[in-house]
Amino acid sequence: MVIYFILAIIVTLITIYSIRFNEKSQKILYVSTAILMTLIIIVRDSTVNKDYGIYKQLYDKAPALSVLKNSYSEYNDKLITEASYSMLCTVLKETENSDKTNFIIIFAIYAIIGVAIKTIAIRRTSDLPFLALFTYFCNIYLLQEMTQIRAGIALGFVLLSIKDLYDRKYWLFFLWIFIAAFFHTSAFMALVLIFFREIKADRRVWGTIFLICVIINITQFDILNLIKIIPFEFYQYKLKAYILLQDRADFKINYFNISFILQNVIIIICFFYKKLLEEKCQYVNILLNMCCLSSCCFVFFGQIPGFAFRISELFNISLIFLIPQLAKVMTPKYIGQLIVISIGWILFLINVLHSGLLQPYKTFWS
Repeated sequence: MVIYFILAIIVTLITIYSIRFNEKSQKILYVSTAILMTLIIIVRDSTVNKDYGIYKQLYDKAPALSVLKNSYSEYNDKLITEASYSMLCTVLKETENSDKTNFIIIFAIYAIIGVAIKTIAIRRTSDLPFLALFTYFCNIYLLQEMTQIRAGIALGFVLLSIKDLYDRKYWLFFLWIFIAAFFHTSAFMALVLIFFREIKADRRVWGTIFLICVIINITQFDILNLIKIIPFEFYQYKLKAYILLQDRADFKINYFNISFILQNVIIIICFFYKKLLEEKCQYVNILLNMCCLSSCCFVFFGQIPGFAFRISELFNISLIFLIPQLAKVMTPKYIGQLIVISIGWILFLINVLHSGLLQPYKTFWS
């Protein structure tokens, strides 16, 4: 785990001292940090990914290239995961490479795209790019780029869509979401964000919705019947897979986990400073609505823990932009920056020491 802490210290120091550089030097430093984060992912051994077994199964079950050449519709019918991953596996399986080499290539491609898309989205949307990059590293980098690689790329495109949604460039917003869904179908859920474009985040409204979700959760209202009204067979299959996984693992959600509590504390703080945040960040209502929606979905879909986590993570990606904004509204200024860095380190320690998501780091040549 030492490598994770070394990288965390480097990113923290870069964040703290970046303000001392001029604009050109900051750009070079920003790109260099993104490249370093990418290289750490690329050179890791495939088995460091805790979901390696799942990706291996999907790799083995990817249809042959001959099926793809003959008929895409037939190929699509045989898919059990998103086409982006299966098509890459299909092509690589036709090479003379070993499976280990192919997985190095797969994870390298996903790492490059995943980190690149998020760092581009941060640069074009946030006016505090280094604090946002630091938050990204501490909050989701180790989870998504190390483990949930398909969802990682998908959420990167969702991040990219926020600016275009705010600017009312709806065709670009839809384009990014559809590209995101090509990597992970859960990204289609982000289409609901279009309804929040004109709605100001209201603590009373979201408090009421959250309370309703809690009541539904406590009363064990059968939300599984929702599956029957979903018109797409692929989504029914995905949801049933989440339910089957839940039955096998007998996994229960802990609603008092540190990450969920911290997320809701951040929401409360943002509502407290909402007027100031609106003056300093044009996207604050979209971001705050996303974060509130994340918390509500986490409780509402509690009967399907895997799905609850997936949807919650889709919308709480807004924290990458939202948390750094606290540095603007808290006084004195250094207190705000200290709080943002402290929140980042809490999230980092949860990911590394508490969540159990990460395997000990090793390189593919070791």
